[in-house]
Amino acid sequence: MYRRRKLYFLFFLLLPCLAQAQYFGRNKPAYKKFEFQVLTSPHFEFYHYFKNQQDAEKLLNDAERWYNLHQAVLKDTFATRNPIILYKNHADFQQTTAISGEIGVGTGGVTEGFKNRVVMPVTLSNRQTDHVLGHELVHAFQYHLMRTGDSTDLTSIRNLPLWMVEGLAEYMSIGSVDPNTAMWMRDAVLKNDIPSLKDLTRKPRYFPYRWGQAFWSFVGGSFGDDKIEPLFVATGKYGYEKAIELILSVNPETLGNMWKTSLQNYYKPFIAKADTIATGTKLLHPDNAGTMNISPIISPNGRYIAYLSEQNVLSLDLFLADARTGKVIKQLSSTVQDEHLDNFNFLESAGTWSPGGDRFAFVVFAKGRNRLAIVDVARAKIVDDLDIPGVDAFSYPSWSPDGSSIVVAGLVEGKSDLYLYNFKTKKTTQLTNDAYSDVMPNWSADGSRLIFSSDRPSGSQAGNSKGRFNLAELGIATKQVRVFDVFAGADNLNPVYAPNGNAILFLSDRDGFRNMYKYSIGTNTVERLTNYATGISGITALSPAMSVARNEETVVYSHYQRGNYIIYNAPIAAFKAEPVPIDSVNFEAGILPPGKGRVNPQVDRQLAQLYETATSESTAQIQKVPYRPQFKLDFISGSGGVGVNSAGPIRTGIQGGINMLFSDIVGNNQIFAAVGLNGEIYDFSGQVAYLRQTGKIQWGVSLSHIPYLSARLGTARDTLRSGNNEIPVDNLILQQIRTFQDQAAIMGNYVLSTTRRIEFGGGISHYSYRIDQFNNYYSNGFYLQTDREKIDAPEGFFFEQLYVAYVGDNSLFGLTSPLAGRRYRLHAERYMGEFNVYNILADYRQYFFFKPFSLAFRVLHHARYGDDSESGRLAPLTIIYPFYVRGFGDEYFIKSQEQGNPISFNNLYGSRIAVANIELRLPFTGPERLAQIKSGFVFSDLNLFVDGGLAWSENKLFDETDFGNQFGRAVEYKPLISTGISARLNLFGAIIVEPFYAIPLEKNGTKLANFGVNIAPGW
Repeated sequence: MYRRRKLYFLFFLLLPCLAQAQYFGRNKPAYKKFEFQVLTSPHFEFYHYFKNQQDAEKLLNDAERWYNLHQAVLKDTFATRNPIILYKNHADFQQTTAISGEIGVGTGGVTEGFKNRVVMPVTLSNRQTDHVLGHELVHAFQYHLMRTGDSTDLTSIRNLPLWMVEGLAEYMSIGSVDPNTAMWMRDAVLKNDIPSLKDLTRKPRYFPYRWGQAFWSFVGGSFGDDKIEPLFVATGKYGYEKAIELILSVNPETLGNMWKTSLQNYYKPFIAKADTIATGTKLLHPDNAGTMNISPIISPNGRYIAYLSEQNVLSLDLFLADARTGKVIKQLSSTVQDEHLDNFNFLESAGTWSPGGDRFAFVVFAKGRNRLAIVDVARAKIVDDLDIPGVDAFSYPSWSPDGSSIVVAGLVEGKSDLYLYNFKTKKTTQLTNDAYSDVMPNWSADGSRLIFSSDRPSGSQAGNSKGRFNLAELGIATKQVRVFDVFAGADNLNPVYAPNGNAILFLSDRDGFRNMYKYSIGTNTVERLTNYATGISGITALSPAMSVARNEETVVYSHYQRGNYIIYNAPIAAFKAEPVPIDSVNFEAGILPPGKGRVNPQVDRQLAQLYETATSESTAQIQKVPYRPQFKLDFISGSGGVGVNSAGPIRTGIQGGINMLFSDIVGNNQIFAAVGLNGEIYDFSGQVAYLRQTGKIQWGVSLSHIPYLSARLGTARDTLRSGNNEIPVDNLILQQIRTFQDQAAIMGNYVLSTTRRIEFGGGISHYSYRIDQFNNYYSNGFYLQTDREKIDAPEGFFFEQLYVAYVGDNSLFGLTSPLAGRRYRLHAERYMGEFNVYNILADYRQYFFFKPFSLAFRVLHHARYGDDSESGRLAPLTIIYPFYVRGFGDEYFIKSQEQGNPISFNNLYGSRIAVANIELRLPFTGPERLAQIKSGFVFSDLNLFVDGGLAWSENKLFDETDFGNQFGRAVEYKPLISTGISARLNLFGAIIVEPFYAIPLEKNGTKLANFGVNIAPGW
């Protein structure tokens, strides 16, 4: 009744590709294989790969100290040990398999909810590592509170706005004394932009970490830190508005107004005594660059500035500008331009000029470690990309005055020291070697000394700096370190020698602000050079924000004001120098409201005692245990139901399924299992897959049984027997065709970088069929009965498949589609056994961003070769998908008949296709810096397009006389071209819808114009 070739045709229309990696997308390389060891303490299971176990034990003791602090405030106890997975540096952390998805440079750590794993790196600063550990352990308590609480579970996290979650972690790990967050708050008071609680929840422009910390500081200081736990738990149950009313007995709007008034009243007196106008020439600002212009480094002759900025909107890139006028000269480097780079180290590093000013060196992430990239400034081209031998992670490079070497702050085995790399000998020399953090080194003009910031104590700190940074000087010849006793207890950062070498310029938060100071070494005196209401700052307190021209008395700095980072240039003599006592430290302006006189300041009190807490008890309880993968359930989902249809031939059906994901504790191995039933017992499906994620070759295997259900409907005249009589009836025939796929497959990726990979895989599949026919009998339009019979089906068959692909993607995505960079995929596939087919695909896409537009190009070729490429047993390739060529869908065919110029089927389908597209994309509604119309909820693009495609075959694919005489003409292969306009709408990040109006460039093209909808991101 049904020819076998028809069944093949229908099946392959539905056949999914063998499980492969995503078509495009960036990679998460695993350059290294980490051999984890395990330590246990009373409350933690600690995974590390330090060579010296004592280094790991110190961090585990720190975790126990944080546990005691958080447990006292949040009144929660861990019944089982909580996992902590620690990486030696951020480059290693970016390769973690414990957390899925990309780890950005700005991600300090992650805590995931299902296994409550804390995953984080060691940083260049002891205090920052400790802060991240304390911050992430707050999240561990938050998840534990929700998971084990009364009337809460992990889904309750949805009721907690991000500013409450992250803000509480910041408050409990930093406290109310934080000059960096206070700077943000003072700026908000200056520009009268203090958000309501609803604004914090709905508007992403208010950074949740800083504003959330300020909120919890206000609540704790005004109502007592004992309100933290009940307010957080109640928010998980009811949402923050009802929780505030229940716990604090105040209306949420009233609380927001109280907070706003507290911020204004506390900071206005400090602001009134400060300068709101910056010294020097305003060089780089939102009008001529970006809103974030950071890490300015002036050339030795004072002519140029290298700086980082997001002025191209889509990414943070390295630029060159004139140091006198602020004119942007060129882009020196970007991850789109230099796709072998994974990212810039923009948080803890700026860069350094060569003595001659012709080259610029900066720190990047590449190949699983930090590398030093050196760019030829004249050509804006990276001419060298080198390792610092023995130092996997480093930052803050500083080129020596004689050009022979470069000094960096390196992180080795969790310890931060200074290292010297010699360009000629290719050797590394360790300059400092101790438990202290040494950062931000800079050379003296004669190359004999280094000035840097260190958390080693000064003379007046009695051996305990509590992680605060002091000014320190290293003699290159003697290797002796001298610590200057200046503003002990404050953070004194970003030190640089004045050109005469007798003074040091640096940034300090000694009065709660972050201003520039000048320390005269010979006289042991300090002068304040700026008195800004906000501060001189980069993204974080440890980001470089100032530099001095080595051959000129000129300084450049990044001033934070009105939410922007603005770069200024000024002669050193232009600053109004004001003498200040060398021991004057007062953080009053750096306290978060309500300031002093806080109600039950439990958090601040415990933080002040954190470093004095004895750890001998927990040290005695630390044990080394063998590493075990410990496969546990990561995720489970399921559904089910029973359907009854009394009017049709299929009376009942069962629908349901369950999906489960298991992984080991560090995420190296994953197991996925799924079972489902959708209809009758024949429709049972199941799949199990294993994925190995460690190493550069990531691979997996899978076994599956999957049924595919299709149907055909037809009518026939038939007879029914009634006794000895045969009654003529109409038979409405429904055939259910089940195709069963049993498959064993292997797939893998060889990851070359974050932007390039080689995919490979293969499998063997068996296909079998079952056909059930339902005969529905009618007489004169009245239903009589239904009979079901199993009819003969085609024999099953096997086929094998192998594939390999080279994939690259360094594109930057906008609101609905890529706007910059490029994508490409070269794919070859071989089908064997029942089918003899070669499948070849080449897809190249390029995007050029000319703010505000993006010009996008695509060329694609897809072809089949081999005995079965045109046998009719495979569904043909086509160009009429709106993702390829818009405007040639069903509506086009209806109109084309009316116009008398139908297109041949052989112009639409074939064994080979070629597609070319050009699209002009305009971000229309969305973020202010990117879109034409500012919107925080509606993200959309407007697009003008030209699409073209050609389908052909070696032989004629269709005998078109089978489809009617109107198609019975000679095959004339010709391209189909359309043009038009479209709008893409990003619906809450879940789906992208593209309505379009397309005009086919055919005869009477405007009359053939039609509307359509494409549901997919832009190509």
